[in-house]
Amino acid sequence: MDQSITPLPEHTQSPFARYVRGAFIYLVLLIAFGVFLPWQKGLDFFDPALLAAYACLGVVFAGPAAAQAFDNKPESLRQALAWIAVAVGFGEAIAIAMLACGLLTVCLTSPYLPFGPDVASLAGALLLGLTASFALASLGAWIALRFSLGAARLVLRIVLLLLVAGFFLKSRSLPQVAVPGAGIATATALLSLFLLGAALRRT
Repeated sequence: MDQSITPLPEHTQSPFARYVRGAFIYLVLLIAFGVFLPWQKGLDFFDPALLAAYACLGVVFAGPAAAQAFDNKPESLRQALAWIAVAVGFGEAIAIAMLACGLLTVCLTSPYLPFGPDVASLAGALLLGLTASFALASLGAWIALRFSLGAARLVLRIVLLLLVAGFFLKSRSLPQVAVPGAGIATATALLSLFLLGAALRRT
């Protein structure tokens, strides 16, 4: 008889084990992007395009978190909005933590600071990151509820790949398009929430 030991599937692992694994992954990400990369970049970390990218990192986490939550049907629209808000808060907390650690790392490791980050540009990028997180979380929630969790994950991956491609091709334009982009993201979030409400009424 084969006595080999195989890893337990993810759904059979204890909640504590999943929590520890998740916390370790986020800690590694925080060290890599919040400490190591800013330390390597130095004052170049204050590049508005790079800071704007950091400010928008919440979309990477908010959409999938919302889609995962909507694998189960919420009891009401109010509960659905609460789930989306939690997912957005989760994604934005990670993004802001990375950004804050990065800024602090540069300030502590640079011998002198002849200039600092562009506050106005960074504020616009943070607005874009917040509204984009709401847009992707709302979109992922609607697709997961209306179709399936697998479909939501697929659509979100495609959207994120397009966003990454757009950043690499037009990264210098990101600070300039932050405010108009926030308007588009807000409209997308409102449309997704409308579709989500309609889906809840039909089920």
